Amino acid sequence: MAFNIARTLAVTAAGAGLALSLAAPAQAAGGSYSVKLANGCGSASGTYHWYATGVYDGKQAYKTDWDFNLRDLCSTNGRAVSLYTKYTKWNGSSWVSDGKYHKIAAAGNGSNVADVRIFLCEVGYPSTCVSI
Repeated sequence: MAFNIARTLAVTAAGAGLALSLAAPAQAAGGSYSVKLANGCGSASGTYHWYATGVYDGKQAYKTDWDFNLRDLCSTNGRAVSLYTKYTKWNGSSWVSDGKYHKIAAAGNGSNVADVRIFLCEVGYPSTCVSI
């Protein structure tokens, strides 16, 4: 009888712990980042966070948000600086990645993505891109 009571208490405690962990709000990962182009002509600093939102076809999906300040340090060279990203996106039935750089605003968000990388680049010159 003592064994059954101990086992019941252990199962109840484990169930309560699971319920608490499922009820807790999603925790963000990420933080503050800064980067400068190798040629010194641009910089970015700001925040990037990601939150696990679900699993699709065995792969974790995330909601992301970012907010960066961009500085063009060589404005006379005719090359603006911008943020770009590469990612894998869940389209509702499969994960898709085209491997290309996609220009993004200095602040924004994304959803149902994985393998996200953000870059600072001179617009039109992918060889200048550096990962944030």
